[in-house]
Amino acid sequence: MLHRSHQGLRAFAGPLILLSASSAALAGDEAAEAPFYSRWWDSAVSTTTELAKSGDWNAYFPTKIYHLPIAYTAEQRNRYNESPMPAFGFGRSQYLADGDWQGLYAMGFKDSNEKPSWMVGYARSWLWDMPRLNGAYYGLGFTAFLMAREDYANYTPFPAALPTFTLGFKNAALETAFVPGGKGNGNVFFIWFKLNEKERPWQP
Repeated sequence: MLHRSHQGLRAFAGPLILLSASSAALAGDEAAEAPFYSRWWDSAVSTTTELAKSGDWNAYFPTKIYHLPIAYTAEQRNRYNESPMPAFGFGRSQYLADGDWQGLYAMGFKDSNEKPSWMVGYARSWLWDMPRLNGAYYGLGFTAFLMAREDYANYTPFPAALPTFTLGFKNAALETAFVPGGKGNGNVFFIWFKLNEKERPWQP
């Protein structure tokens, strides 16, 4: 009786094993064929989670809002605020194996209309060493963020993305984001000082 039962179990288990293997292969094919936006989203979630949990700490000190003279009259520039202080921000970041940098941040500051503004986002910088100056570097990058301003639907958060430029030495950097625009709008450099918990690894 036991022998017949074992034979029955083996006969029943065979198709189950085949079905399980087929399901695993199908799941693998589906994962490999996932839409690009799904793969991008999974990667973004994984990156931000890792940064938030184990990234190095950063402090941000917004220092200047510069309205380009080619886009604004002298009267407009006198009317707009160009000092974001009092201002402060913090974040978590990491240097990548090739010396590049990525991080999450949150900042609060006074905007051009002297109203409090807030932004939280992600930034990525491609960095290069300065020749013959150990510890100094420069770079280009971007930041994607959510911002809240009084003059945009009374602090309703909105998304935006801007190019950035970095000039740094060891664990300190001066960075700016450029806001493009036209005559009398945009064409603004937002400048801040960033202090990293760790120095950038030297890339010989």
